[in-house]
Amino acid sequence: MGTRNGNDTVVEFILYYFHKFDLDCVLKTFRMIGAEYANAYTYSEFGDKESRTMILRHAMGRSASAYYGASFKALCERLAVRVEMEESDDQLICKISGASAPITMLSKTLKEQTPNRSRERQLGS
Repeated sequence: MGTRNGNDTVVEFILYYFHKFDLDCVLKTFRMIGAEYANAYTYSEFGDKESRTMILRHAMGRSASAYYGASFKALCERLAVRVEMEESDDQLICKISGASAPITMLSKTLKEQTPNRSRERQLGS
């Protein structure tokens, strides 16, 4: 479920909110939504642009660590960023490397999305 969430829903949210998809936006989303808005975990991050470590501390058990880990890993795979995970009952540690060459995906404008949808409707009718 975390992998599917990371591949679909979270990417769409990031593109909608930030209008781009890169590692900084992914980390901001985990900090803002999970830690500040939902208060689901305590977020901490340290390191530099090439080697970062993100720690999510929570009290929800190993399944929550697995869910957050799968979601974050799926997002990093889309960005071609290497990540090593350490999951436990009360925290998730993500060691991020290879992020020095950022890959940015920009969201499509409504006009770019609309022609494909109108063709799909015509073909489906």
